[in-house]
Amino acid sequence: MISVKDVELSKAFGKRFRELRQQTGMSTREFADTAGISHAQIYNIDNGKGNPTLGTINAIAKTLNMSVSELLAGL
Repeated sequence: MISVKDVELSKAFGKRFRELRQQTGMSTREFADTAGISHAQIYNIDNGKGNPTLGTINAIAKTLNMSVSELLAGL
């Protein structure tokens, strides 16, 4: 069962990811292609609906040229 805290965390991560992705100037499709992640998964994360694995979080961080800890900072 998904808790309220899990939903809030997904939304917070999605907001952080979207802001960082937009700073790159990449669309969700471009970002997905660059990161090697499906467009559907990136779209869901971007909209706060995704629950990415550690591997996906790592791929996102690498594509953003940052560490995982920097990506997750403040969540």
